[in-house]
Amino acid sequence: MSKPNILIVEADILVRHPLAEFLRECGYRVLEAVDAGEARTVLDDDATPIDVMLVDVGDGAGANFELTRWVRANRPGTRLLLAGTIATATREAGELCAERPEIAKPYDHRQVHDQIRRLLAARDRQKQQDRATGAES
Repeated sequence: MSKPNILIVEADILVRHPLAEFLRECGYRVLEAVDAGEARTVLDDDATPIDVMLVDVGDGAGANFELTRWVRANRPGTRLLLAGTIATATREAGELCAERPEIAKPYDHRQVHDQIRRLLAARDRQKQQDRATGAES
């Protein structure tokens, strides 16, 4: 089985890069985006389906909220893990995720890894249920 693809959308390279390296060491294929525009470029590449997307929704301008809404509507197979420095922003963002995964910054790399494993396990359970009932995910 291939490595799950993780997309990190985080403007701060000092935050994004160490997390990406940690997750690569955990066995994931990690792609990085500075902003919603770069993330859309990655998401538009059908050759690289994204399994989990970690998004900093505390970008201030709301572009990353719009990105998560777009992903929810257009890439239902992509699980979302939303992060922010403001608690109200993560609560609002949680409404976009059925699984309600939310994390706060600064990132605890192990917590992020645990959340990703939970999201992937939930996705796999859903796929098994869909196969059992004859539905496609």
